[in-house]
Amino acid sequence: MVTRGVGPSDTDHLFGRPFGRRETGIAVPARSSGAMNPSLRDLLSQFQEIGREAQQLAQGISDRQFNWRPRSGCWSIAECLGHLNIVGSETLEVVDAAIAEARGRGWYTNEVLRVRLVGRGLLRATEPPVRRRRRARDRHVPPADQAVNVALPALVDLIDQLTTRVQAANGLDLSKPRVSAPVASLFRISPFELLLLFAAHGRRHLEQARKVKSEAGLPKSAAAPEPGRPASSARPPR
Repeated sequence: MVTRGVGPSDTDHLFGRPFGRRETGIAVPARSSGAMNPSLRDLLSQFQEIGREAQQLAQGISDRQFNWRPRSGCWSIAECLGHLNIVGSETLEVVDAAIAEARGRGWYTNEVLRVRLVGRGLLRATEPPVRRRRRARDRHVPPADQAVNVALPALVDLIDQLTTRVQAANGLDLSKPRVSAPVASLFRISPFELLLLFAAHGRRHLEQARKVKSEAGLPKSAAAPEPGRPASSARPPR
C-alpha cells in the first residue's frame, strides 16, 4: 500500500509539494493481526479526537469566517488547519521510512513504547496552553486564503492516513528508529515521539483556532458578492 492522493490539484497547491500527499512510493506494511500495542492505541485515540474537534470547529462557518484574522500577526482558523496539513504531510513521509526501517531490521515489541528525555521536553513545550510562541518555518507557513471544503477534508484525510500508519506499525518497535525532531533538528527522536508531537501540535493549533472562532469580531456571515459578479467560496489560492 502507498500513500494515496487526497483530491484535486488545489490541495497540492495549498499544502505543498514535495510535502503533499501524493504517492511516495514507500510501501506501508499491512496491519498486524495481533492486539494493538497500548501506546499505539492511545495514539489512535488522540488522532481520532483531533479529527472530531477539527470537524466540529469548522462546522457551519463560511469561507469568510474561516479566513478571517482577528488582528495583524494572528492566524486565521484556515491558517491553523492549513499549517497542520503541511506539517502532517511531511510527517507521513518520515513515518513511512521509519516503519520500513523497523520492519527491515526486525525491531518488534508488544511492550509500552518509551518516551525519552528529549521527547518529553519537546512535548511539554508543544502542548497547550502555549507557553512560548515560535515562528513557523517558511515551508510550513500556510496560505492566507483557503476554502473550508478543501482544507477540512484534507485534514480529515491526513488524520485517516496517520491512523493507517499507526495501525500498520502495530507490533513494531517505533521507539528504536531515529529521526530529526521538528523545529529542533539537532535532536534525534523516535518516530513514536514524532507522532506524539504531531498530536500535541494539533491540539495546540486547534486551541488557537477555537480562540479565533470565539472572537467578538468574527464576521457573522459571508460577504455579499459584488454587483454583477457571482459569489465565490474563496479567492484563488496564492
